[in-house]
Amino acid sequence: MIATLDPIFSNLSSTGNSATTTDTTDTKGTSNDAAALGKEDFLSLLVSQLKAQDPLSPMEGADFTAQLAQFSSLEQLTNVNDNLAELTDFQESLYNSSLLNLIGKDIDLEGNTVDYASGESVDLDYTLDAKPASTSVEIFDNLGTLVATLTDSAAIEGSNKVVWNGKDSKGNEVKDGLYTFKVTALDDAGESIGSKEFISGTVDEIQFENGTAFAVVNGEKIDAGEITRVVANS
Repeated sequence: MIATLDPIFSNLSSTGNSATTTDTTDTKGTSNDAAALGKEDFLSLLVSQLKAQDPLSPMEGADFTAQLAQFSSLEQLTNVNDNLAELTDFQESLYNSSLLNLIGKDIDLEGNTVDYASGESVDLDYTLDAKPASTSVEIFDNLGTLVATLTDSAAIEGSNKVVWNGKDSKGNEVKDGLYTFKVTALDDAGESIGSKEFISGTVDEIQFENGTAFAVVNGEKIDAGEITRVVANS
């Protein structure tokens, strides 16, 4: 009797819905990378095994039943994997559709970059891990040069906001462009308090690239998963 398919079925059952082989070269000289065998292929192998068996020493009924059971398990695993893939695609489409509702909404996300436009004030949002004794907010230009330092005497533990009027430390209005800010907070003992900076803006559009959704805010693409708060415009 020829060799049974038990090792092949066992390997496929442990890996899901397919088994792969090493690279082979066919009679035409072409190379196949990891040719996958599906349930139809294994059924064909089982039928071929039955046709090729020794009539004087046929396969035992128990062995044949065991292989049929393995094939049934393989088919069920294949169907489960297919259903999971369809469910994943459906959930992704629902998620992407829901992100369209962000268009026109004000959002917050962790970050410290702000886009200053002449004549406008800028809200600098941040959080503190504890109540501070002193809090300062330093503002830098795109070259990393300190242009202004704000003191927030009303800072509390939790969410805070300080308004920058767009002027440097000498009272001169700065140029339009991107600026960054850094928060430094100290407690009564002079120890540093943990802080996080946040930026805000209005979502102008949603873009999808390679399965990742980006919210376009102030002309910049932001990973939608980084959004921490959404506010409906009145």
